[in-house]
Amino acid sequence: MTSTTKIEILQSGIWQLNSVIISRSGECIIIDPGYFPRELEDLVNLAKMLGSTKNVIFTHGHWDHIVGWSHFPMATVLGSNSLKNAIDSGSTAAQENLKCAQEFDSRWYVERQTSLKWPEIKSLSEGDLLEVGKTHIHVLETPGHSLDGLALFLKEEDVLLAGDYLSPLEIPFIDDLQSYRNTLLRFIDLLSDVKKIIPGHGPVLTSKQAREIALADLKYLDELETCVTSNDATSAVRISLPRAENVVGMRNFHLENCKKVGLSIISTT
Repeated sequence: MTSTTKIEILQSGIWQLNSVIISRSGECIIIDPGYFPRELEDLVNLAKMLGSTKNVIFTHGHWDHIVGWSHFPMATVLGSNSLKNAIDSGSTAAQENLKCAQEFDSRWYVERQTSLKWPEIKSLSEGDLLEVGKTHIHVLETPGHSLDGLALFLKEEDVLLAGDYLSPLEIPFIDDLQSYRNTLLRFIDLLSDVKKIIPGHGPVLTSKQAREIALADLKYLDELETCVTSNDATSAVRISLPRAENVVGMRNFHLENCKKVGLSIISTT
């Protein structure tokens, strides 16, 4: 069993979703376990090789990031206080995330041995410190993509797990524009102390690559905000995407962003 920190990434066949194992001294933490049952079996087997799984952590509550927690029945599941409250109260958002996963599985004939449901979770807050062996993981609250976002910072290892930010594969998916901007600015401040950034989807990034994405995303947010200030939905629809322009459906995600920030968009078709 390793006495140094080991970080393993298993990437799903859906949206290049990254499930991450952090291990040291026979202990493991699993971040965002997903998605398909066969992939989750591989995740379980790798974790067993590295030690016992202490925790499962959700960076946020979107359905593709949470479906595999039950494959680690002895682990304590951790998430933001906002996510815990949403689950405990049976909020519309929590119910909708489960519904989306169930509909996806049904559409693609995905069979699971256990039904999809929310676990009981223990809440994490800004400034909390987790330990895996002797590895320290700093918890950051990162709203914007969702209300319940978290990032994990391994300071000694110069690694940042960014959740659903800084992906080179997609544009920002915005829940709250100002919070999203603040999270990006925070990441930019951190990047001078980070060598490796693991986004929720896509390849591992260098600090330079992540910074370029963050700056492009800030420009995109600023253009959206300018359109909100002038109530100019027509110009907002025409904003150039920071990347992924040719990805099917990405332009519609942009139109959904326009609606999220308060612009009256007639149709997404």
